[in-house]
Amino acid sequence: MTTLFPGDNRNRHLFLATGSTPEQARQQTLHFMNATRLIAYQSTGINDEEIQSGMSPDFWSGIEAGITANRAFCKSLMVELQETGLTGIEDLLTIPHGYPSKLLHILTHMLDGFIGIDSVFYNLAEDSHWLSAPLRATIQQNPENYWLVPLWHGPVTSSLLVKEKL
Repeated sequence: MTTLFPGDNRNRHLFLATGSTPEQARQQTLHFMNATRLIAYQSTGINDEEIQSGMSPDFWSGIEAGITANRAFCKSLMVELQETGLTGIEDLLTIPHGYPSKLLHILTHMLDGFIGIDSVFYNLAEDSHWLSAPLRATIQQNPENYWLVPLWHGPVTSSLLVKEKL
């Protein structure tokens, strides 16, 4: 089997979903995307053969790769914030409006669990870009109830969290 999502992450999100079947996980993912007002795409699709069970040998590496990509994005936002002159938490009270405050806004949304166009991994069970230790333990005990669902997408039609105008 090929690796899960080699290379470019720009046209997909990897969702951690729950359910007793891959179809339930698929439907949970589609319901979330249809209900969210944070992002919308011209088109979306899920290839059923790419959905992976918590028992799959690539399941954990898929999660870790997604979390690593999310952390790298957050780190890049932090570096950009530092380049604007923000060096410590006390600087938050005087952060200039505009691009620097927008960077901070996007970073806090990533940390707080709001999906955006730059989200690679998204945990539907916890509404998070990360995976808590308790949920990790639960998945390890009951892997048959957890799924990685890749959602491929077309062009963005709307997004509340974007650094520049679409």
